[in-house]
Amino acid sequence: MGRFRTLEIISTKFLGVTALATIALVVGVYALVLREHWADVDKLAKFSDAVFKTVALLLGTLWAINRYFVERTDAPQFRVDADVSLIRGGTPKQPALLIFRLDLVNTGKTQIGTFDHFVQIDVATANDSGIELHQIYRWPNAGSHKGGPIEPGSWSAINDEIICPSSTKAVRVFLAVSLNENDQWTWHRTFDVSEKTK
Repeated sequence: MGRFRTLEIISTKFLGVTALATIALVVGVYALVLREHWADVDKLAKFSDAVFKTVALLLGTLWAINRYFVERTDAPQFRVDADVSLIRGGTPKQPALLIFRLDLVNTGKTQIGTFDHFVQIDVATANDSGIELHQIYRWPNAGSHKGGPIEPGSWSAINDEIICPSSTKAVRVFLAVSLNENDQWTWHRTFDVSEKTK
């Protein structure tokens, strides 16, 4: 997309200036043609019609380009749906079972190609010096996992179970997704998994 940077700027940031310049340019060209007698003066009636149609066509094109860059309809778009819960053991000494599912949902209008991703989960605790994160899970253990293409409206899921201390009250889930060197995203959220009082 770097090669379209100039076009993006003039059609978004400077849309008004570009529109006015386009109108002035078209009117100027037609006025020059008439002044230099490159066209018959009797065709003046057609001049207005030609100017109007040309300006309308150029402004319509400019607006379409503006919508393309603003809405990014061809850009990968997704959201993460997460479900995290903790099942504690029968006694405080028994470990707990943390279960989770992450759905990477393609909310865009184009297919998301193959991508690399990894998930990391940390137990979050508070102490006198601040927040401490202790990693209890990473998938895969090193590097990234390659996911297959995701069609619009479809999803790719990550589901797993982890043994963790029964005293766990909050976990932080971190997801990193990379389509290529230029398209990389991270998503993270801290979940309250403490026992709720009834």
